[in-house]
Amino acid sequence: MRTLELAGTVVFAVSGVLAVATARLDWFGAIVVGIVTAVGGGSTRDVILDATPVFWVENVDYLIAALAGAVLAIPLARVLAKGPRRRFDEALQLADAAGLAIFVVTGAEITRDLGFDAWIAVVAAIITGVGGGVIRDVLADRTPLILTGEIYAVAALAGAVVYVLLAEATALADWLVVLLGAVTVVGLRAIGIRRQWSLPGLTPPGGPPHAP
Repeated sequence: MRTLELAGTVVFAVSGVLAVATARLDWFGAIVVGIVTAVGGGSTRDVILDATPVFWVENVDYLIAALAGAVLAIPLARVLAKGPRRRFDEALQLADAAGLAIFVVTGAEITRDLGFDAWIAVVAAIITGVGGGVIRDVLADRTPLILTGEIYAVAALAGAVVYVLLAEATALADWLVVLLGAVTVVGLRAIGIRRQWSLPGLTPPGGPPHAP
């Protein structure tokens, strides 16, 4: 689980840098965004659950992993920027989906280890998964994905529920429970992107109805 957390930290740091690659930021600013993206969701979870000091303060390996991912993403962003826009978008979506999946299952596992019940674990898993992405999108001056109707938070919710249900109600091996939870997140996210699924909007496409 520790290895998986570190991998997710690296991947989300990469997604943070890629998200701001077209913004007018210098390399230091891009690295800051990458690090904040990688540790933002887990930090929010730990503060809410009063699990202090937060994970990256208690174990500096996570901060090092976030820094490494952000630094490595800078040349990657430059290479992708020279190619078709579609390839750049696909790389960002892939990194984001992988980070989301890893953080959802690790967030749920950490919360259960702290002694919280299943539904708290589901909520904390969603916060862990989407929190860093929300901070990233705000810093990148973009509307956060969870507010756009894309299958994003829903994918995190589904993966968290699958993970918690299997962990609580079955005797499956831990690695298999983690895999199934993560696959649920990535699968729903990928299908949603490919088929352009979205949740219904609050108002009709033409705008809010006129008052009589």
